[in-house]
Amino acid sequence: MDYQYYDEESDYIDVDDGDEDVEDDPSDFTYDDSLREEDYYGGGYEEDGIQLPDGYLEILRSCAQPSLLQVIQYVAPMLVVCLGCRLLCSLHAGRRKIQPGEAASAGSISIPLHLIHLASGLMILYVTLSHRLALILLLSVVGYVLLQLARLGRRGAVILAFVTIGSQFIYELLIWRQRSDWSQLRGIQMVVNMKLISLGFDLTATGTAKSKTIRVPNPLVYLGYIFSPATSCLGPWISFASYLDSLVPRNSWLVTLRRLLPNLVLCLVALVVSNCIAPFLGELFAFSSHFLGMYFEAMSVRSSHYFVSFIAQALLVASDQGTENESQWLGPLVTQPWRIEWPRSISSLVRSWNIPMHEWLKRYVYGPWKKEDGSKGRTILAVLCTYLVSSLLHGMDLRIYLVLISLAIFGEGEVLLRRHISSVLDACLSANRCRGRDRCRYANCPKKRNWLCFRSCLIRLANLGFTALTIFHLAYLGVVLLGESLESSDDHESFLAHWQRAGYLSHYIGVGTFVLYLFIS
Repeated sequence: MDYQYYDEESDYIDVDDGDEDVEDDPSDFTYDDSLREEDYYGGGYEEDGIQLPDGYLEILRSCAQPSLLQVIQYVAPMLVVCLGCRLLCSLHAGRRKIQPGEAASAGSISIPLHLIHLASGLMILYVTLSHRLALILLLSVVGYVLLQLARLGRRGAVILAFVTIGSQFIYELLIWRQRSDWSQLRGIQMVVNMKLISLGFDLTATGTAKSKTIRVPNPLVYLGYIFSPATSCLGPWISFASYLDSLVPRNSWLVTLRRLLPNLVLCLVALVVSNCIAPFLGELFAFSSHFLGMYFEAMSVRSSHYFVSFIAQALLVASDQGTENESQWLGPLVTQPWRIEWPRSISSLVRSWNIPMHEWLKRYVYGPWKKEDGSKGRTILAVLCTYLVSSLLHGMDLRIYLVLISLAIFGEGEVLLRRHISSVLDACLSANRCRGRDRCRYANCPKKRNWLCFRSCLIRLANLGFTALTIFHLAYLGVVLLGESLESSDDHESFLAHWQRAGYLSHYIGVGTFVLYLFIS
């Protein structure tokens, strides 16, 4: 299932966050539904109240134990390959005296580094996909042929992007009757497409008016980038420059171990929450509170995304692959759950959902659309185009389209309203996080005043209200992505049932935010 990305983007929502420390549909990551244990929660409920099932702790234990064993068997081979890749690269770099960051200019002596990455990535994909690896290889070769369009300049890169995204729909249509196979391939191909598109635009950006030919990387370098072991299976997207800079490991093995262990622990915690705790709580509260039922069911979606993201972070750390956004304790950041579970705004939530994809969309979609004209109309158009591209990258899933369109509307309305209120009241109520006492531009900022100040209390209360509203949107939209289809059946009701029982309240609030902004502005 590709439900990990119902949020993935948006600095494009909040255009004032250029200095924000970010970390943001899917890496695209794919989550193997075989890891889920769905049938542990039977009996023990009464429609007129909440009653814990008998032996529920034993039920949770029987759910957690097989899930943990299965994921260890799944992750261990990938970690071993990534560590082995790093060791071989270190040995070759030491023998050839290649310093970190110098591999791009090392010429032919760096070719073994690309070959090591290519072989390691193919090994991981073969263990994961078996014979289906041939399809990914074929599509990657076709991508290299299309990359020659970059020689035409910026226009060629745009054509490359359209053809690449369009081809993903063709692949899915051709394999429509075998979607159980394609669901896993789609996430891998999504990351390949993002790498291919970013490489095309980066190549044209480095070309000058005097240079009529653009240096497209040779096939081995290209395939080494596409199939880099840290990102070949689960993502996330990394830039070509980051790949080249990380060919030679930078950090010591002690730093790697210090960063690897927390990611593995968080990965296992997220798995238990996703497979066992969240579904249990969702059923427990389903009859007493519809909102709590939606919230905990949506938590299963969010936790599965955290699970995949922490695996991806662990693989990045194991191979010492650097990215633009890194944490001292966790290394390269793919997601920030603490900013998702307790968000300041919708825009800050989606920026933290998938950090690399956020950066990709901001750099190659939102930025080019917005920089041509700074008008408000152009900015809104850039936001819509960003969400549209994000939706198309996720393939043919109407649920994701509906969720992303809703996020675009809700988020943009909230940003405009809070920015206007902040300007009128000169108060720190904007959608972006406060930049601190010395950097906040608003006079009425709680960090500039005493905690017991009446104005500070009001501002905190208002921001708390926006946080609560965002959590409601998070549960309302996230629960949609639990189901396998849009249609109802004998066993599974349509996702619209959740929205109908909620009275489509989240959509009314989202549209009402826009109307309120237009009214007061």
